This record gives sequence, structure tokens and C-alpha cells, in this order.
Amino acid sequence: MEYKAYSFDLDDNLLVLPTKVILETRKGKKKEYNTRDFEKIRNSLEKLDLKVVSGSFRNFTDDEQFLEDIKNSKNAGSWPYLIECIVDHASIFAIITARGHSPEAIRKGLGERILKDLTEQQLAKFVQSFKKRFKENIKDKSSEEIFNIYLNHCRFYPATNPIINEKYGKEKTVSEIKAISFRDFRKYLEKYIQENFEEKVELKIGFSDDSTAHLSSIANSVLKDYGFFFFQTKEKGVSDFISSNFSK
Repeated sequence: MEYKAYSFDLDDNLLVLPTKVILETRKGKKKEYNTRDFEKIRNSLEKLDLKVVSGSFRNFTDDEQFLEDIKNSKNAGSWPYLIECIVDHASIFAIITARGHSPEAIRKGLGERILKDLTEQQLAKFVQSFKKRFKENIKDKSSEEIFNIYLNHCRFYPATNPIINEKYGKEKTVSEIKAISFRDFRKYLEKYIQENFEEKVELKIGFSDDSTAHLSSIANSVLKDYGFFFFQTKEKGVSDFISSNFSK
């Protein structure tokens, strides 16, 4: 038997959010950049007379700001893959993001965003997929309640959240923490499979991120041990690369 799970980056990969990075010039003038534009210039800040200051990423740690921003988000390249993961398979997924919000806020905001996006037909199909995949007693529960039970099985890793930093190492980079989070997600799934399946199960995990640097970190850290499949998304939101090197 095969069990396929998924891991997704959030910004510009699943969703395009209006959250702004606030940078400062040498003269103290503040300039705002969306995440996609910041990713393009982050290695050239000194040349552009820009610098990161103490409040540059405050919008990426404020839970209320996130819950507001995600309401005004647009679908990015990997969003259809998340919907397919949920509707067609009810597969467990993880969100591994550079953001610093609480895992609870990301779960809440993303859950509401997914439910808003699903049609009645998709939600009904998800419920059937859930019944096949999970053993929970869902008698007399609404589709929305079943979806929330499903989210309890999923995992949320905000790499710059203080609790995550404390757990995985404050001195580590975001890319390193993302790689560690991926490993943690795999261990969680291995335990889940051991406790819930009697037959032999082949675990396959995919990772999707719009950042080449983060993809490289995952590949260097994890691929050598397990192998995995991943897909990178282009700026226009079209799948750019798909590999099928599955877990051992």
C-alpha cells in the first residue's frame, strides 16, 4: 500500500498575500515590499541602500494581521495541488512557512480560506475521501466539522515563530528550520502509519516551495536519506518542475 502526503510553503506558493515587508533606507525612509519582490532583492539590499530593521517583519508575526491578510489573498501556483490533496485523497499535509505566526493562527486562517474556496460538490467528495482514509466516528457531523477533524491530523510549521525557533535552534537559518520541519513531519507520518495501518505501507512525501534556496536546503538535507518528490512554481503560478523520486 502507498501513502502519499504533501508539504507546502505558503507565500507565493499556495497563496499570494498582501502582507508587506518594511525596509528602511540609510536616511531612515521606510519602503514596503510584497514577499515576491522582497525575495528578488533580499541578497542585494546594501546595493539598493536598503536594510532590515527591528520592525521589518512585524506583519509576519501578528496573528490578527495574518487572519485579515489571508481573507484578501489570491491563489498561487500550488493551490490546485492542495485542493487535490484534500478533496481527492484527504491526505495529511503540512504547511512549512517562513512566517512567524502561531501554528494555531495559520491553521485557522488557512482552514477558513480552503472552505471558502471549495464548492459544495468538492466538500462532499472530501467527506467521502475522509471516510475511506480515517477511522474517526463522524456520525451526525457536518462537512465543516469533519474538515476541522481532518485539519487536526495536519501539521503547521512557521519557521520564525519563537516556539519553533526554541524547539529547532535559534541559530539556524529559515532554510535549515524548514528542512528540520520536513524531517519532523516525516517522523510524525511514520508514527501515524505505524499506529493506524496493519499492512506494509510505502510512505511518499512531496514538498512544494517557490524559493530555490529553501528547495535546495530540503534536497541537501533530506533527499540523500530518503528521496522525495517536489514541484517548484513559477512566478505566474504554473507548475515549473515535477520530480518523482519517491521515498524509500
